[in-house]
Amino acid sequence: MFGGGSIQGMITSLNNNKKLLRSKRLFKKEKTFLSLKKEYLKAASGKLDLKKASAKEILEIRKKVIKKRKKEHLIFIAMALIVISIFSYVPLKLIKQNNLLVKNQQTLEFKEKENKFLILIDDGDNWFKKGDWQNAIFQYQKAKKMFSDNYDVNYRLVNAYSLQCEREIKNCHVAKELLDKLILDFPEKKHELIKIKDRLEYEYQ
Repeated sequence: MFGGGSIQGMITSLNNNKKLLRSKRLFKKEKTFLSLKKEYLKAASGKLDLKKASAKEILEIRKKVIKKRKKEHLIFIAMALIVISIFSYVPLKLIKQNNLLVKNQQTLEFKEKENKFLILIDDGDNWFKKGDWQNAIFQYQKAKKMFSDNYDVNYRLVNAYSLQCEREIKNCHVAKELLDKLILDFPEKKHELIKIKDRLEYEYQ
């Protein structure tokens, strides 16, 4: 027979082992037999005794559980897609609105610039009609700084210079240089520009 101390030691050891097993279960989150059993019972609406269930009944319950899991997975994916779509839509909308604001601002700035340009041209034309070539040239030059490639302002400028050369014998070389450049830049306007060239005949001799 075993001594009392040995039996007591065995009981203590078994109790300690039992505690260790219990503590391990607390940290284990995976599908255990017990959790699967609960899930199967839930799928069977709690009306089936798994111990007495046939293989066919258990298979049907298993199919229901798998189907439910798939459904939950699909719902999760759908929810995730909705959230992603919302968070993607908002920044895109903000970017679009910002681009629209920038475009509108650029349009307004261009309109303002265009209006100032036309005012300068109109002012220059008024001086030109009065025969005040210098003031006309001054206004046309300011307009040219705004739209340097605009043919109309360049034509007005060289025309004013050519008349100043013809009437006041001033800036004739400037008129010639501007005219030569204008003919190169706008060859399709050469016929119109020849009339100005005739005015500068001494510069082309």
